[in-house]
Amino acid sequence: MHSFFITGTDTNIGKTAVTCSLIVKCIEEGFRAGGMKPVAAGCHLENGYMISDDVKKIIEVSNVDLNIKEINPYLFERPIAPHISFKLNEIDIHLIKKYLRSFEKKIDYLFIEGVGGYAVPLTETFTTADLVESLEIPVILVVGMKLGCINHTLLTVESILNKKQKLCGWVANRVDENMEAYEENFSFLKEKIKAPCLGEVPYFKDFDPYKASKFIDINKLNDKAYED
Repeated sequence: MHSFFITGTDTNIGKTAVTCSLIVKCIEEGFRAGGMKPVAAGCHLENGYMISDDVKKIIEVSNVDLNIKEINPYLFERPIAPHISFKLNEIDIHLIKKYLRSFEKKIDYLFIEGVGGYAVPLTETFTTADLVESLEIPVILVVGMKLGCINHTLLTVESILNKKQKLCGWVANRVDENMEAYEENFSFLKEKIKAPCLGEVPYFKDFDPYKASKFIDINKLNDKAYED
């Protein structure tokens, strides 16, 4: 099983959309693919159960049977940083790893989506960056292409590399249809980031992972680390 952690330069920049697009692309290439979101915020009650819309989208595009409690063990109603809502002192990383391992025999590609950005605290003492370190899997960075993306991207990449974690690729996701100097910003980032760009996803008013998958190249996706 190939596992990748999906993080982003900010919140609301299309991590779930890109995660779903990667899953769809892998399925189109003939693989068994699915996703996991260990921590989700902004959940709501549906049929008596708390559910995340992001998790629902991941389940909808996956072609393997996924247990919702296993792919999303921690969820919160309020759309705020999880550490504010989280009442426990720690996340049980062993539980997350146990669920991750349970997918090994029935899935080829697993994309694990984070919550918020790379440095978001999950508890008072545990961040998304710590979760990546604990899982020991390579990172795919979703770059929300909008004003300020260069600063956000370079700081995130620097943080990933400073922690000696594996950056194996990035996706440019255009979230601002009217972004000025898009091509110049994209070219600059492509020059500065050593990991390969897995795709440029254009602006979609209503995001469709099946359409967006046409702009993703998983042939560039491997477990190679770009650590400096």
